[in-house]
Amino acid sequence: MHDIGVLASDDGRPGTRARKLSSAQILWKDTKMKKHGMSHAACSVLLLVAVVLVISFRCALRHSFIGGQSLLGAALPDNVDNEAGLVELAAIDPAAAAVLQAAEKLLEGNLSRAPVVHHDVALRGLRDWLGRQRFDPGVMSELVGLIKRPIDRYGGREADDADGPKKYASCAVVGNSGILLASEHGDLIDGHELVVRINNAPAGDARYARHVGAKTGLAFVNSNVLGRWCAAGRASCYCRAYGDAVPILTYMCSGAHFVEHAACSASSVSSSSSSSGAAPAPVIVTDPRLDALCGRIVKYYSLRRFARETGRPAEEWGRRHEEGMFHYSSGMQAVVAAAGVCDRVSVFGFGKDAAARHHYHTLQKGELDLHDYEAEYEFYRDLETRPEEIPFLRDSGFRLPPIVFYR
Repeated sequence: MHDIGVLASDDGRPGTRARKLSSAQILWKDTKMKKHGMSHAACSVLLLVAVVLVISFRCALRHSFIGGQSLLGAALPDNVDNEAGLVELAAIDPAAAAVLQAAEKLLEGNLSRAPVVHHDVALRGLRDWLGRQRFDPGVMSELVGLIKRPIDRYGGREADDADGPKKYASCAVVGNSGILLASEHGDLIDGHELVVRINNAPAGDARYARHVGAKTGLAFVNSNVLGRWCAAGRASCYCRAYGDAVPILTYMCSGAHFVEHAACSASSVSSSSSSSGAAPAPVIVTDPRLDALCGRIVKYYSLRRFARETGRPAEEWGRRHEEGMFHYSSGMQAVVAAAGVCDRVSVFGFGKDAAARHHYHTLQKGELDLHDYEAEYEFYRDLETRPEEIPFLRDSGFRLPPIVFYR
C-alpha cells in the first residue's frame, strides 16, 4: 500500500517525531474507533486537531528554545552567525598596515631621527621587527622562550632543563581600573610568583599597597608610554618606574619608538647601579606575531558585538569605529602574554564601575575611543569559561592555563 500522507506522533506524546501512516494503519484505527462508537467524520476531526496540536507544540518549543538562548546570551542574530566571515574581517587591520608602512619609510631613511648614541641599536631593532611581521597563532607556544628566557638569563637563572625554561607557577596581571580601590587584594596579588603591572602604574606606596600590592616582577609598557618617559633626542630617559631590576615588556605602537626603546634599554634609575657596572633589566619587545594575534582576537569580538547590538552587517563595523585608529588595550595583551608564560593566571583591576575612575591613580573618568572595552570584556569571559571556543587561540595548538578575573 501507498502512504497517504497523514501525520501522527510516533508514540502518542507531543514533541516526538511525526511519521506518515499507511492506509492499512488508518483503516485499523478507523475500525477501532467505530467499535467505540466514533464516526469517521469525528475521527477525521480528531486527527486534524492532533496534527494542529503537534505543529503548534513544535513551534512553541522552538520559540521557547530560541528565547532561552537569547536570555543566556548564546544566540546570535543571523548577521553574526557566520563566524568564518567575522574571522575573515578580523584579519583586515588598516591601523597595523599604516604602522608598518610608516616603519618601512623610517628604515629607508636610515632612522635619521635617532641620536647618534642610540642610532645603531634602534636601527637594528627596527629592521629585525619588520622582518618578523606575520600572523602565526603558534607564537603562544614560544612565549616562554621569548619572554621568560631573557628574564631568567638576566637574573642568573639559566635553565638546566633540556626542554628550556619552565613557566611561572602563578602570575597576577594588575590592571589600572579604578575598581581596584573598592577591594583590598594587595596581599593576594603579592602572593603570586610573577606580578605584571601595566604602563608604570604606581604600586607599593601607602595609598595603594593594600589595594594593588607592592610586588612587581614585570612591567608591561606600550611604546607610547615609553615615548612620554623618554623625550625624543635625549641620550637617556627615566622609564624604569619599578627600579633597574624589573624587566620591561613593551609593545611597539610605532616603528619610530625604537629610538625610545634603545634609550630605555640603556637607562638606569640609580647612578649607583651604573657606576657598579650592573646592567639594568632587559627591555623586551613583544613578538609581532603576538601583536597580530591580539589584534585579530579583539577585532573579532568587536565585530561580533557590533552586529549583535545594531543588527547591521559586520561589514559596516567601520562606521562606528575608526579603523585607522582601532586597537586592543595594553591590558589585553598583557593578559594574553601571561597566559603564554604562566601555569595559572589571576587578573585584577579589569572592568569598570560608574562610580569609579578610569584609572585608580588618576582623575580620568572617560575611556579611550580607540579601544572597545566591552568587546574585550566578552573575550575575558570566554577566557574564563570557554577558552576552547576563542577564534585564533583554538587554532594555535596551545592549551590555555586556568585564568581567573577578580572583579
